[in-house]
Amino acid sequence: MLDPDQRRTFAALADVLIPGSDPMPSATAAGTPDALLDQVLGYRPDLAEPFAEAVAWCTGKDPEAALDALSVQQPEQFQALTLLTAGAYFLSPRTKAALAYDPPPRTAHDDVNSYIDMLATVVDRGFVIR
Repeated sequence: MLDPDQRRTFAALADVLIPGSDPMPSATAAGTPDALLDQVLGYRPDLAEPFAEAVAWCTGKDPEAALDALSVQQPEQFQALTLLTAGAYFLSPRTKAALAYDPPPRTAHDDVNSYIDMLATVVDRGFVIR
């Protein structure tokens, strides 16, 4: 989707948005400018155009200054850029490993109808103390 120059520009912007800090990787260390970006663009094709416009607008400029100006002058493009950057970042296996988050167990889906059928047998039999 993006040519190598656009990916380099995006990588510089992404590292300003998400710098590395112990234990979290930076955006480029997490792999956001590569296949992960393509993956999130596949999920949100509606953001491809404003994202490309944001990258084009920032090309050749200092990344930090470009992002500051983009957020004020082109908020829709800035939002597309930041949303896709964050989405790609949290898809990264390196980011997930650094989070060390163990999700809670999935809730069981109760089959209420089978419980009602079992209880119907007890009700039909009646209350018996043995």
